[in-house]
Amino acid sequence: MVHPANLSLILKDESWPKDALWVRTAFLESDEGKARPEATPRFILAQDGKVILAVTGNAGWKDKMWPKILEVTGSKA
Repeated sequence: MVHPANLSLILKDESWPKDALWVRTAFLESDEGKARPEATPRFILAQDGKVILAVTGNAGWKDKMWPKILEVTGSKA
């Protein structure tokens, strides 16, 4: 998890753990990242070193991320 003190820090390298910088880069290269690079909250699902899904906002969590997590884990709501 990344919790910068303010929105201006969300894209800065020093706000991210070094071993997670690839996640930020992958997010910024995604369609969502290109469209809304500074949007928060942001949710990024990664597996095996690849970003599977990147969404922003509460609606992104509810409508896209949560169903994807259930799909990937084979779980039910």
